[in-house]
Amino acid sequence: MSALTLGVLLALPCGVVAATSSNAAQVPAIVPAVTIADSFTKQTFDLINAERTKVGSKPFIWNQKIADVSQDWANHLGAATMDPTFDFGTIHRTDAGGNEIPAGSTWYRENIGFNFSPAQLVDWWMNSPGHKAAMLDPRGTDAGIGYVVPTSGPYAGWHLMVSNMAAYPTTSGPTAPAPSPSTAAPQSPLALKAAAVNGALGLSVSPEVYGLKDGGSYRNYQYGALIYSPATGAHISVGSIRNLWAGYGFENGILGYPATDEVAGLKGGGAYQNYQGGAILWSPASGAHISTGSIRDTWAATGFENGMLGYPTSEIYPVEGGTAQTYQGGVITHSASAGNQIVSGEMLARYQENSGYLGVAVSAKTAIRDGGFYQNFQRGALLYSPATGTQLSIGGVRSIWAATGFENGVLGYPSSGEIPANGGVYQTYQGGFITWLPDSGGHFVFGGIGSLYRSAGGPTGRLGFPTSGEYPTGPGGNVAQNYQHGVIRWGPDGTGITY
Repeated sequence: MSALTLGVLLALPCGVVAATSSNAAQVPAIVPAVTIADSFTKQTFDLINAERTKVGSKPFIWNQKIADVSQDWANHLGAATMDPTFDFGTIHRTDAGGNEIPAGSTWYRENIGFNFSPAQLVDWWMNSPGHKAAMLDPRGTDAGIGYVVPTSGPYAGWHLMVSNMAAYPTTSGPTAPAPSPSTAAPQSPLALKAAAVNGALGLSVSPEVYGLKDGGSYRNYQYGALIYSPATGAHISVGSIRNLWAGYGFENGILGYPATDEVAGLKGGGAYQNYQGGAILWSPASGAHISTGSIRDTWAATGFENGMLGYPTSEIYPVEGGTAQTYQGGVITHSASAGNQIVSGEMLARYQENSGYLGVAVSAKTAIRDGGFYQNFQRGALLYSPATGTQLSIGGVRSIWAATGFENGVLGYPSSGEIPANGGVYQTYQGGFITWLPDSGGHFVFGGIGSLYRSAGGPTGRLGFPTSGEYPTGPGGNVAQNYQHGVIRWGPDGTGITY
């Protein structure tokens, strides 16, 4: 869907302009054959007959053979007008189809219109003396219509309609009712919606355009558009919400057609518009963002923009293990294995710093000892306690900490993230250290040896990283631990550092 600039409007009565043959291949653009059952055709045919009724002319009888002649020429024009140099002076056949309609006619005419909805097309013909005279001529008894919608070229998406009309002495049409000046042609859903919004969109800048997915149509205006489908009705599309919808492919994208108008008056001056496949939310603080699928369901359960998460501040984006969407107050992640999880509160800032590595959440935030919380992710965890703040726990260091009993073990909560040093990394805990070297793996330091190690500068001091765990050196609780540049001994027989 795009705004169309009305560049040419053609509807010429037959027998006036001599036509020359076009070299374009005579192939159908979209509609290979039209019958009165076709909605676009029936609307046009009914509107023509409504105008005839007003002036006392009998309504036309639908003549399928004439319709086939009209469709034949519409197919030809649909192919020919794909050439931007097409000469519109050749838009009519030499005899305007008079030699091709069924024999025996005493009068015939041909009207051609380009890029109009049925209501607009008939209205245009009614405002052109030659076309109006042909359409309302009381001699006419039979008519047939054909049209195409070119799929490429300069007129892609426009409707090109050919209406052939004729008089046959043997045709006995329905009796024309008395003229009724008050009889009005039926309005399209878009026209009715335009009347309801009372000029809020400004002037129209395109005709009604048909042929959209699932029988839809649209019309562009100075300040937006009206969009219609039989399933959703006609709705306004404007501003930042419309721009984002356009970015997702209009009605052909994941959102489909608008299901409501834009609804304003939300918290913080926000607005939303619902679509077949979800919604778009906008606020001055967050901008416009999509809301779809199961992530939307989870957000809804928190209270939408009035809940703890507030408005979405991003689109849905891929992360390790699934997808995520960021909100003013948190993140919702989705994975096939863990479903939807919310990251918020104490975990949020640290997660946003490390989300590229951690990936999706695989658990909810869970309370643990001393007022703490943890939350597991695709590639690690976040731990929080009032004493230590929120820290990252990943990889080999996390595996060693798990072996000590996590926060319930001798080390307690992590009090830092991983810190690079000595060709490896270390992490501080309430009760000690865990270090990791690629060649010797990881070790933890705690207790009395840990106190001496800390006093000697810890992992960045003279001793370097531990290269072993604690090991006994004799009876009575004497232990030692080896380091890159020394040994620490602790116990009843003596405590100290040897370099």
